[in-house]
Amino acid sequence: MKAVLERRAANPSPRRRLLLASAAVIILSMLLAFLFIRTEGVDPEIRNRVMLSVRELEKLDAEWDVNILRAHIGRAPADPRLTNQLPRMHDLMARVEEALPHTSGATAPEAYAQLQAALRAKEELVAQFARQNRPLREALQHVPPAVADLKTELSGIEGALAPARIVVRLDTTLNSLLTEILRYNLAPTPALATRIDAILGDVAAQQIAFSPAVVEKMDALIHSCRVILEKRPLENRFEAQIAATGTAAALDRLGREIDRSFDTVLMERQRFRGYLFAYSAVLLVLLAYAGWRLRRSYRIIGEVNQRLQASNETLEHRVAERTAELEAQSKQLERLAQHDSLTGLINYRQLTRVLERALTRADRRDSVVVIMFIDLDGFKAVNDTWGHASGDLVLQMVARRVQDKLRAEDALARLGGDEFVILLEDVASREGALRVAQLALSQIESITEADGNPVRISASIGIASARGHAGAARGQAALLADADKAMYEAKQSGKGVFVVSPQSQWP
Repeated sequence: MKAVLERRAANPSPRRRLLLASAAVIILSMLLAFLFIRTEGVDPEIRNRVMLSVRELEKLDAEWDVNILRAHIGRAPADPRLTNQLPRMHDLMARVEEALPHTSGATAPEAYAQLQAALRAKEELVAQFARQNRPLREALQHVPPAVADLKTELSGIEGALAPARIVVRLDTTLNSLLTEILRYNLAPTPALATRIDAILGDVAAQQIAFSPAVVEKMDALIHSCRVILEKRPLENRFEAQIAATGTAAALDRLGREIDRSFDTVLMERQRFRGYLFAYSAVLLVLLAYAGWRLRRSYRIIGEVNQRLQASNETLEHRVAERTAELEAQSKQLERLAQHDSLTGLINYRQLTRVLERALTRADRRDSVVVIMFIDLDGFKAVNDTWGHASGDLVLQMVARRVQDKLRAEDALARLGGDEFVILLEDVASREGALRVAQLALSQIESITEADGNPVRISASIGIASARGHAGAARGQAALLADADKAMYEAKQSGKGVFVVSPQSQWP
């Protein structure tokens, strides 16, 4: 009996062998299925979509920063352009959040949380910036024409009725007020604010000599100046806080972490694919009787490999295309940040950089740098008579004609409105600078027609120069201020002329 049991154990029945074979097939199939699922653990399209969303977020954030800069310099309305990116950015953030479960580790979710907090803080700061920007821009737009209007009143009946000394004093005070307000808008300081406040007090003290209508205009001017004193530092502080949110750095980190996380997942998938191939080889040896299933599995693996290769090629192509697009957009944004959109000239921000480098070269060579501050005379009449389209055309013609008379190494910038600045380097003599000023004045006065409409414009030009080490030590802000002051003296001298600053330094 014992011998019979031993033989049965050594030679199991066909039914038992079938059960064992079935169990082995099931186990092997489950192992094969596990390995196959691991090779399909991530969809390359998910990675492609989330990386495209991150790149688009970077582009929108850069456009957002450009719109903030435009609002700062008064080139765009604050509210619409500072918020129109937000719905799309919120949608892209939601898409990125949906893809986070497909990443590995905690670094990508942490980077996303950091970016979300930075964007939320930036959105709140931009809203506060917009609230400060609107009244500030309105005040800045009101002050120059208000000063001009008051000066017109002083030269008319009001000036004749008031005591002469008060008229002269108020005229001088208005000139100082406009100059200091413009300086304060460019670089606000407590000392400058104190001086402006004293000037405003002087203006208010002289109201007793004038009619109620003129007093009302003086009150409106004082109010606008005080708005500038209050809002300009606040807006600058909000801009600094917006820059400190670091959304660009947070976006860059999120892109890197997502890319690294997907790389980790892909590496794991490749490792399991290797396991799958090895396992298939074992099946060829151990499961010869199931060759038809093995061949089918191998065919499936081949198809998977082809799909993966095609997906990788498509991903590389799309990433290359998107990278090229982002580089082109980055260059365009950089140009917009450095150039005036209407005339194509460099803007104030780029002018200060170019001037700083020019002063450094002048210090090294002991050469002369000349700044010519140009303000068009009669331009407001063009806008009022023929509209802003003709005014814009006049500005473009001024830019083109003056630029044609400059050397290749010289620079022409538009500060906004009808104000331009010429930068000359290596000026050999005072007479040479005056010839350039006369050429520029002649070119401007030669513009007599715009879009079929007759126009008559001129310019008031203030000239300032700096030489060598002394000029570099004074700095570009002082040089610009000298030229600006000389321009206002040219305005007072009857317009259509140029005035040289007494602080100018010549060879």
